[in-house]
Order: sequence, then structure tokens, then C-alpha cells
Amino acid sequence: MNQNANEFRLAMEAEGLTPPEYMEPGKFYRFPSNGRKSDTAGWCKFFLDDQAGVFGDFRSGLIYVWLPKDATPHTLAQRQERSVQRKKAQANAMVARDIRWARAAAANNDLWAQAVSITAGDPVDRYLSGRGIRLECWPAALSYHASLDYWKDGQSIGRFPAMVGAVTNVDGTLVSIHRTYLTPDGRKADMETVKKLTRCSGRLEGCSIKLGQVNLSQELPIVGVAEGIETALACMAAYGIPTASAVSAHGLERYHWPEGAHSLIVFSDNDIKQVGQQAAAALSHRALSNGLSVRVLTPPQAGTDWADVWASLGEGA
Repeated sequence: MNQNANEFRLAMEAEGLTPPEYMEPGKFYRFPSNGRKSDTAGWCKFFLDDQAGVFGDFRSGLIYVWLPKDATPHTLAQRQERSVQRKKAQANAMVARDIRWARAAAANNDLWAQAVSITAGDPVDRYLSGRGIRLECWPAALSYHASLDYWKDGQSIGRFPAMVGAVTNVDGTLVSIHRTYLTPDGRKADMETVKKLTRCSGRLEGCSIKLGQVNLSQELPIVGVAEGIETALACMAAYGIPTASAVSAHGLERYHWPEGAHSLIVFSDNDIKQVGQQAAAALSHRALSNGLSVRVLTPPQAGTDWADVWASLGEGA
């Protein structure tokens, strides 16, 4: 591997991507950006002249044009050719992205149509009740799927009951579906990864599972946000405010609150490695900078979230 190819690879790794083991100059590549073999959100092209490249990630929207640090000045013809190569690579990436998003949208809409409302005694109701969470009615953003495929390495290894959550953007458009695989009696299924997201049909950044409707007509509209579904439901039950699940710490940091919201309560996890707290602090800073009133609430005990606190109080039992 020549020096420039190695630097191109290092630039991709610096952006959190794991590039293909071999990249032939001039060839457009797709590869996983989330560590799963079946994923193809990452993309790259190392140009034929070994002097530039472009890469990105459909999931995050990243587009990065790379040039060697010690690149010498190029002739006008070389710069024009470089520009043509870059535009071709970006065009290829956008076409591939649009096809991927369209396929994901069809699959997600079909999956959501198969799910039904949560009812008393079904596996989802049993699961949430087992976590100490009880509401007068379960949010419309959550549903029950009686028999959902569990995929591993591109193959279905069985079908299981599941809690499914609609992951939508700020406009309410379905972008992905969060799946929590369960047993018929309402426990988490014995799987390596019990919670998964489907492929996205758009930018995941800023999306969330909106578990309560924010009343934007009230004088000072308030909204809460937490990482996990169970944590958000527990906080909504405890505080009586509409709360969203941002799905992960990464999602929490990039959460998009409803336009017109006045106050934001961030229900942070108390992570031992500080991941949740750092995400909550970043969101808080961004919200404050945009004029919102913000409170960050964190459980006192390390290694817990607010769902753990709620369950320990025996609420809803």
C-alpha cells in the first residue's frame, strides 16, 4: 500500500469508518458503517491518480473530500479532472443512497403495517409492566408485532414477538423502526442483540421515538427526552410530560426537539464511562444556545438509568 492510500484509509478511520481491506483506485466501494456485515451505508472512492479520494456515510450524511497533506500544486487540467472525479463519486453515492432509502422505506412501512396496538396481556404489555411502567394507554409510536424475523449475518434464525417503535424525524416521517425482541410471556428474548434498528429510509440524525404529543398551544411548551424507550416511558409516567426516546447516547446528543418548544428536560443515564452524561451535556449546550430552558436530570447511582430508578420504587406494581 502506498503512502497516499494509507493516509486515505487513516482519514476514513479518523471519521469513525472502517474502510474495505483493499481499495482499487478508481473503483466505487460500499461497506458497513455500523459494524454489521449486511450494512452498506459507508462508501468511498480512491482516485486513479492516487492523489485524492472521497468517502462518506449515508447514515450520518458525512461527505469528505481527502487530499494528501503535502499535496503539491496541480495544473488547471489536473484540478479540473479531480473535480470531475469527485462529482462522479458523489453522484454515484447519492444514487446508491436514494435506492437504499427507497427500499428501506418500503420495508419499514410494510413492517409497521403488520404491527398492531398494544393491548392488556400481550407480550409488550407484560414486558413494560414487568419494568414497573404503567400508563393509561400505550403511545401510538409503540406497537406489537406477533412474529418478527430475527436476522443475523443476513439470515433469519427465527421469529419472535417484538415491541416495535416508530423512529421519525422532526416532521413525523418514518425513518426507521426500533425492535425489541421478546418471549411470549413478556421477557427479553435470549439473543445476542435483543434491540435493533431497521435500515434507515433517510437521515437518522435528530430522529426519535415520540412517545407523547407536545402541546405547542400551551404558554410554555415542554418536552422531555431520554435514551431508551423504557427510560422515556418511565420519565413520562413520573413527570407527566411528553417524552421522546432518542434510542442511544449518540441519538440523544443529536436530538431535534419540536419547533416551538420552550423547555427541554434531558433525562440522562448515569453511565460509568460518562457516555450518557457527555451526550446530555452536548444536547443541553445546543438547546441553551437556541434559546430553550434546559434541565438535565441524572440518577444518583452510577450504572443506572431512570427506568431502573422507577422500577426500584415499585411504581405501577
